[in-house]
Amino acid sequence: MTVQSILLRFSYFEHDWITEDIDGPEAGEAVLMRVASEGDWFEVEGAEPEEFDTLDALAEGAERVIAGEWQMPAAAVRLPVDRLRTLIADGGWTFAAGEFSEFVGNHHDTEMLVKLVRDR
Repeated sequence: MTVQSILLRFSYFEHDWITEDIDGPEAGEAVLMRVASEGDWFEVEGAEPEEFDTLDALAEGAERVIAGEWQMPAAAVRLPVDRLRTLIADGGWTFAAGEFSEFVGNHHDTEMLVKLVRDR
């Protein structure tokens, strides 16, 4: 049996909105929540994630940063993770691996990358 795999990324795209006139933490929270609620997981190519073995562990790691360190709502992680859970269930996928990366100045946005697999 052949195994199909896919890499999906969710990005908060800070580089697209970081230059907006965001006045204070409440305004930043509103933009972050808008991106979390409207953003999509999209297919990418590249290196496979290795940081987390379960979707729950990925969500916990992302929440530790976004809700813990940044003091933003945990829903900023839960909304995209819930959409991913739906994609997994609807497509017959299994979570294989994931990683979370934080925003770094001119280098990259805050993102979650996952590898999903299924039998064909």
